[in-house]
Amino acid sequence: MYLRLAELLKQRTGNPVYEQLAGLLLSFRECHRHLGTEEEFTAYITALCADRRRKRNLMRTLDAHGLRP
Repeated sequence: MYLRLAELLKQRTGNPVYEQLAGLLLSFRECHRHLGTEEEFTAYITALCADRRRKRNLMRTLDAHGLRP
């Protein structure tokens, strides 16, 4: 479910969308912590950052929420 929502948000731009994506990713990370699969989240966020590295405001938003590896 989280992945599907994240994929939809990744197609959009703008600071409000980036905040929404960050909130979703925080929940996503928490789920992975509870499941003991943090390395899967790290791989996902690393790929996301590599794919969207030119989106400076997105990277700033992820940094502000402590989401970048």
